[in-house]
Amino acid sequence: MSHLLHRLALLPLLALPFLPACGGEDAPNAASGDENEVVDIPNTGVKNQAIGNCWIYATTGWAESLRLGYSGETLNISESYLSYIDWFHGIQEGDFSDKDGLETGGWFGEAAEYLRRYGVMDEGTFIPEEAGSEKSLRQKQALDYINASLRSGVLAEANNRRDPNKVRDELDKAFKLSPEVIALLDESFGHDLSRTLVKGATIPEGKGLRAPSSLEVGFYKPKVGGSRVITLADALGTPSSEFSSVGWRTRKGNFAWNESAYPSSPNNRRSFQIRAQKAMHARRPVILVWFVDFNAMDRSTGAFRNIPTSIGRQGGHMSVLEDYQVSNVPGFGTLEAGVVVTDPKALEAALSPSATLDFLRIKNSWGSGFEPPQGTELKGYHDLYMAYLDGQIPTCNSRDAAGNCTSPGSQRGLTAMVLPPATWDDVTVAPTSPDPDPEPNHTCDHDLCSTGDKLVAGCNPCVDQICKVDPYCCNTSWDGICVKQVSSICKSTCP
Repeated sequence: MSHLLHRLALLPLLALPFLPACGGEDAPNAASGDENEVVDIPNTGVKNQAIGNCWIYATTGWAESLRLGYSGETLNISESYLSYIDWFHGIQEGDFSDKDGLETGGWFGEAAEYLRRYGVMDEGTFIPEEAGSEKSLRQKQALDYINASLRSGVLAEANNRRDPNKVRDELDKAFKLSPEVIALLDESFGHDLSRTLVKGATIPEGKGLRAPSSLEVGFYKPKVGGSRVITLADALGTPSSEFSSVGWRTRKGNFAWNESAYPSSPNNRRSFQIRAQKAMHARRPVILVWFVDFNAMDRSTGAFRNIPTSIGRQGGHMSVLEDYQVSNVPGFGTLEAGVVVTDPKALEAALSPSATLDFLRIKNSWGSGFEPPQGTELKGYHDLYMAYLDGQIPTCNSRDAAGNCTSPGSQRGLTAMVLPPATWDDVTVAPTSPDPDPEPNHTCDHDLCSTGDKLVAGCNPCVDQICKVDPYCCNTSWDGICVKQVSSICKSTCP
């Protein structure tokens, strides 16, 4: 945790198993805030979705976090580009309605497949004007354009919707793509996007579009067998079926992440929670799939504490876990969210079956208007209490003409998590070199009491102690937390 996890990388809103939608295209009554990010974890900035495509924001945040935690590179993956690809397929497949327009919801596996097939596009390449924006207004404008086209424009004709070239032309206009971006897509995938990275496509270098296989995100060093670098392509895996988006949801491969359903039985939930805690302790950007009811949200902090007393605006959502708070930890009591824990015994005790999760902290895609009580560096983060996540939230399946609910129902707050397979237990954020035993550097590049570049294990006995507990300090950066650990771990005093 950034407290327990330390600088876990993370991010946003998906869909329920059979409800591809996002519950909350904009957070209601959010105060305006600066674009801040948590400074003590390898994390990318908070964004603000303009439409119901949380699943894309969650998946890009997950990918950005994996890359940042391993290499130190801060990606800004274009969610607009993945929406563009999603709409290209959805229009041809009839994934829209006369009433609601184009379907914008989806799942992790669907976004993973788009990244696998069409690569990682920089936001500054796809829409240069929004390279530094928290919210993409172009997405909303493009959606309005496409829905108008589906109702009464070019795409109102079925033959045009089935023509990939005409669909591309309408999407290019909707997103106001530059001639350079259109040419890049044409060169890479053909104007009809018939070529993909798994079927003949070649991406030109240095133009803001990269293959997942080129992005290293981990180092695999098993107890038995050879070591190798793990790429984003490994984490994305391959689909159980190439031919339908349903088949895309289940990912195959030794390192492929997958969505796992949260147990309906309370007796089985603690073991599932421990899986997530272990992944977070290893600084993995676990994705949370949950159900939003805005009547349950505290408008001052953004927290969801209890199930609401009345039905509000609702929908499926997807966010990246950043931290958690746990109580009844044997020998340690409560480990508070936001407080760094360096004692490995405390972290191990937090996995006890008798420990109680109080809440999960998420990095969301509703902008930086809300923050937990700890401070402004957490703008855009929300605390989801287990009373809400484990509770049954009232829903309504149908209403009469007067708006009265005629078919009440309920939905559990927590639906699923996207978790790594067991092979990731042997994946570390070690240096990207495949050499597992580099020659040690016996001279530290800077003083242990000063923040700066990462320090090399072996340059000082205290550095070795700290990096055994917190590999971030020797793999990414010697930050303020590493400096504090000179006192807490090495029992030395910094001036």
